[in-house]
Amino acid sequence: MFITSWNLGHSSALDVRPEELVPATTPAEVQLVWQKEKGMPDYNFGVNFREYRWMEDCFWHYSTTLSLEKRDGFVPVLTFEFLDYRYTIRVNGDVLADDEGMFTPVRLNLEKYAGEDVLLEVIFHPIPKVPGAPEDRNQAAMSVKPPCSYEWDWHPRLVPTGLSGDVRLEYRPLSHFIAADYRYTLADDFSSVTVNAELTVSGAGDVTVELLDGETVAAETALSVPAAGAYTASLTLDNPKLWWCRGQGEQNRYTVRATIGKGNYAEAVTRVIGFRRVKLVMNEGAWRAIPPQTQGKYPITLELNGRKIFAKGSNIVSPDIFFSKITPERYETLVQYAADANMNIFRMWGGSPVNKECFFDSCDRLGLMVWQEFTLSCNNYPDDAHYLEMLEKESASIIKRLRVHPSVVLWCGGNELFNAWSGMTNQSHALRLLDKMTYDLDRNTPFIMTSPLYGMGHGPYTNITNDDTQKEAVSDFIDEFRTAYTEFGAPGPASYEYLKQYATEEDLAQPMEKGTVWEAHHAVGAHFPNDTWFRVKEIEAFYGSLGTLEENCARGQFIQACSYKAMFEEARRKFPFTSMAVNWCYNEPWPCFANNSVLMYPDIKRPTFDTIKDALRDTMLSAKFYKLRHNTGDEIPVEVWSLNDAPCEKDGGAFTVTLVYEDGREVKLYDGAYDTMKANATAKAGEFKFTVPADITKTFRVVVAAEDEAMSSDYTLFRIG
Repeated sequence: MFITSWNLGHSSALDVRPEELVPATTPAEVQLVWQKEKGMPDYNFGVNFREYRWMEDCFWHYSTTLSLEKRDGFVPVLTFEFLDYRYTIRVNGDVLADDEGMFTPVRLNLEKYAGEDVLLEVIFHPIPKVPGAPEDRNQAAMSVKPPCSYEWDWHPRLVPTGLSGDVRLEYRPLSHFIAADYRYTLADDFSSVTVNAELTVSGAGDVTVELLDGETVAAETALSVPAAGAYTASLTLDNPKLWWCRGQGEQNRYTVRATIGKGNYAEAVTRVIGFRRVKLVMNEGAWRAIPPQTQGKYPITLELNGRKIFAKGSNIVSPDIFFSKITPERYETLVQYAADANMNIFRMWGGSPVNKECFFDSCDRLGLMVWQEFTLSCNNYPDDAHYLEMLEKESASIIKRLRVHPSVVLWCGGNELFNAWSGMTNQSHALRLLDKMTYDLDRNTPFIMTSPLYGMGHGPYTNITNDDTQKEAVSDFIDEFRTAYTEFGAPGPASYEYLKQYATEEDLAQPMEKGTVWEAHHAVGAHFPNDTWFRVKEIEAFYGSLGTLEENCARGQFIQACSYKAMFEEARRKFPFTSMAVNWCYNEPWPCFANNSVLMYPDIKRPTFDTIKDALRDTMLSAKFYKLRHNTGDEIPVEVWSLNDAPCEKDGGAFTVTLVYEDGREVKLYDGAYDTMKANATAKAGEFKFTVPADITKTFRVVVAAEDEAMSSDYTLFRIG
């Protein structure tokens, strides 16, 4: 039974009763309840989010009355799924839990109160803040609370707190599972797998563990458990079907079922599990002989089931400011869109909450790998005993929950921790702890301390990376050889119709300056330089002049689409030295007026979705341009490459390259052929030059047409003079 009906109020202290109570239906954070019951304005519109700021510093009291039945052979157990963040739980005034953390469920045995009506109180303390820290993400540096809500360049200052997940009351047999965790070991040659069950039970009973693939496929393991405590069991399956990411094979999964007791007093718990071996290996050519022989570049090539994979995808953030609002359907849509866009990996960025189980279920089923970071980002997290204790508790819960998901292929300490603005090192206790935790609890999944590390790249984040030299992002990609591009961006505005949903016409008519709705929704003043993320200068640089706001929104989105296509394809052409292309970012938690995202909040595709989908096809012909903007009379060098991310060879064939005017006229530029494409490989198929004609208009296309139409590609270039 879910406990959904509560009263909610706020006070100045833990033991001070609220002066006013309102009804609350959960799961829902306090901001959502107060908005609904007190008529607070829509926080997504304009600058209304600022009216919620006072809620950070209150004690928030949820309360409800439970009628607990007394059932022979059963005990009432109350489970809290997600508590955000610092909480005290009382039953009839007795403190049963007093702790912090968002990702460790709280389970309370209420046998003592069976047969009574009890008052249940869940009190959330003010959000954690570092004393004296500026009012930004630095305030999150001594807690495990996700820092993005303290304000980021795509997230407002709106810090959730409250009952973010389900609260469930169950009557469970006296002997039941407190925890059922699983690990597995694959034989070196993949010929067998051994599944180890780590079971914690509340009392004596017979335990059975079985592995199912529609039917039982591994011999049952039976234990006679003499008392409450922790027990282990194991079973072995020969010739297991492996899990592969999309494009590389099938997403095979099994079910593990554990049962304790018999008849009416039996309890069964199930988990879906997938078997794969993942390693992080050195990129080709990354070893350098530097006396006295050391590692020149960091290993960042994913090897899945013995096969090196080019990882192509996006950085995903929490789909909403409020965790309680994220439904399985929202997650499914986001993951399905990524699969549709030919992505095979998400980097689950460390400043956001760790997603719910249904997100990882979708990734398992659709073949999206997940690089999972812990909730550390852009701060110097201290060597503090209390902080490390909380980090150990939360990380253990996260690892145990996620390690059965085959999609989780990489653990990472957090985002941008070895930078000047963070100041952490590999000697920081938090990162040494996370290294230990992942080794102890999931040692066969790789761990890195942060991103970027030596050889990896964060950036560029703008289409023109130097306003003085007018250098373009695609030129940076060509000039720099990174082992992986784990963040890079191409900003673009939201559509004009979208903007009108979240601001008045008067607000939109204001100059695009700091202190306005444009800054509040990250169009200006969000990052460096001041005009990010709308980038008016870029629109003018590509088109020669500015139009109306509606025209500039469309132009900016088109520039973004062209840039992302060029950057993704250039990264792919560098494989196997470059092993990842993971852009910043995929989605948004609220309406951004401009951003680097592929999807606008909540899940609206930008025009760049289709160009990224095109750039990430498993097999394709790709044209390399050193920049997107050209003058009349410029000689443009072009290279044509064959790209094959598939695990099998593909036949070669002929192709033609054609220049296409805006009015539809065509001029043939080149005839060529590509050889048989090796599995998971790239190769140059031809190169030539052409001159920009004098009669070319503002934009023109270069089309690479292959005999196999599915291999063809289409590019837009810009004339600037």
